[in-house]
Amino acid sequence: MEKQILKILPFFEARIWGGKRMLETFNYHTEIFPVGEVYNVAALPGEADCFVEDTDMTLSELYTACPEWFQCDTVQLPIRVNLLDPLADLSVQLHPDDEYALNHDNSRGKPEAWVILDTPEDGKIEFGHHARSKEEFVELVQSKEWGKLLKYLPAKKDYFIDIPAGTLHAIGRDVLTYNISRNADLTYRLYDYDRVDPNTKEERELHIEKVIDNVLIPDRSTGFVWYDSYLKAGCEITDYWDEPGLYTLSRIKTEAKGRYEPKRFAFITIVEGAGKINDTEVSKGETIIVPDHFGKLTLSGKMDMFVASYKNLKK
Repeated sequence: MEKQILKILPFFEARIWGGKRMLETFNYHTEIFPVGEVYNVAALPGEADCFVEDTDMTLSELYTACPEWFQCDTVQLPIRVNLLDPLADLSVQLHPDDEYALNHDNSRGKPEAWVILDTPEDGKIEFGHHARSKEEFVELVQSKEWGKLLKYLPAKKDYFIDIPAGTLHAIGRDVLTYNISRNADLTYRLYDYDRVDPNTKEERELHIEKVIDNVLIPDRSTGFVWYDSYLKAGCEITDYWDEPGLYTLSRIKTEAKGRYEPKRFAFITIVEGAGKINDTEVSKGETIIVPDHFGKLTLSGKMDMFVASYKNLKK
């Protein structure tokens, strides 16, 4: 298939902490309820797998059928992107590293990162813990002294936060985030506020022993980081992360017109505004794919967008 810009259709997941707000915020339409997560880029065959507009393929099928669009060193698409705006706090959780995930759940690990798009004044996230040793961690978990164990940070709009494997974390109520991660879906829950799933009438499964196996002790998490932007060809650009073998993430804002040339294939998600990317009309909530070595892009309109990509590990 000839290289071209195509839209990636969102994949919706119901969550007990979800609702209608994600649909209203980004003008999405689905019969799934309550919507918790919107995957803008997901390519797990038989699981979360976005459809590609104007084709009869899912994203995972496009990745297999058109490898020249991606030029990646991985069997599956290596990255995933989603938007989150929870109406209640997420469970306190972590993701394992590749070795543990493969040995215990036949999966890959899931390091991730967030950019806070919006937050109420009292918005917060759980990030890390206060235990000084594994023994203290286990003791506080067994006694359910969550106030002593869990560390909370005020959410900071437009700030970036890196979440390596083994880091406890949870997005707080009403904190809107753009998330990028490895294309995997393995989560170990430590604490879920004793919530009951309305579908099963039971509390959701916890994975306490696996959390204990993976949690980083001592906790050296760094929290939120601010990255300065720079101007180039009519674009205000912020570069957040560029790690071969993991993911690359930038943010671009335009006021009227700009030009931008991705170094690799790119998934561009519009989080505010509307306009055109070359001849493709885009609006808030939409995601497009730009194939590898596609060339320069003309950006028209007032837009705020994220550019997600991946660099191969050097041989």
